[in-house]
Amino acid sequence: MISPEVIGFIAGGLSASVFVPQIMKIIKEKSAEELSLLTCVIGAVSGGLWLWYGIINNHISMIVTNIVGVLAGLLLVVLKVVFNGNAAKS
Repeated sequence: MISPEVIGFIAGGLSASVFVPQIMKIIKEKSAEELSLLTCVIGAVSGGLWLWYGIINNHISMIVTNIVGVLAGLLLVVLKVVFNGNAAKS
């Protein structure tokens, strides 16, 4: 039987990785015009709350994966601010 902590790492890792394609797209295109700032903020806050919950309940998988999720969400917020409306110029 698979350990619940292993399942937690897999599930949390997949959840945290959902930001990666958007981060890569923004960096490649140097534009975040179509990205909603509110969505980024909600993602970062949600990850932060799950991180807090993981800390309170001493769930290492929740702690580790949500640290990644919070950082990715915050990176999206920064990229949105930096590249908002800045379409790549050829």
